Amino acid sequence: MIPLRDTIRSQNYPVVNNLLIGINVLVFLIQLSQGPNLDRFVFTYGLVPAKFTHPALSAYFGLAGNLFSLLSFMFLHGGFLHLLGNMWSLYIFGDNVEDRLGPLRFLLYFLILGVGGNLAHGLTSALDLLHQ
Repeated sequence: MIPLRDTIRSQNYPVVNNLLIGINVLVFLIQLSQGPNLDRFVFTYGLVPAKFTHPALSAYFGLAGNLFSLLSFMFLHGGFLHLLGNMWSLYIFGDNVEDRLGPLRFLLYFLILGVGGNLAHGLTSALDLLHQ
């Protein structure tokens, strides 16, 4: 069942939550504007485990580029429905989490979970390659 709303009202205005939703939508619009360069955009800013495991790709993107992609991938989406589902969930539940944790801890929580998910994906991809 798809949640339509929650029943817990926020005590504070969810600044970080709304900012994260805005950044996600803005990045999606930038992503859509790439046209024929979309694959290159996603390869540069998305999670591509080979950028960390393949020496030539790793050198091409450099340490700063690879570290930046650990964060930037969290704001990329595979299509409108992907964006809508994620932002709807963040809108419904994120304000309550931000209310509970506070803005700074909520932002850190969001970023740590995103990077953690990235690392888990990269690890499972690397392990999958070893088993082939």
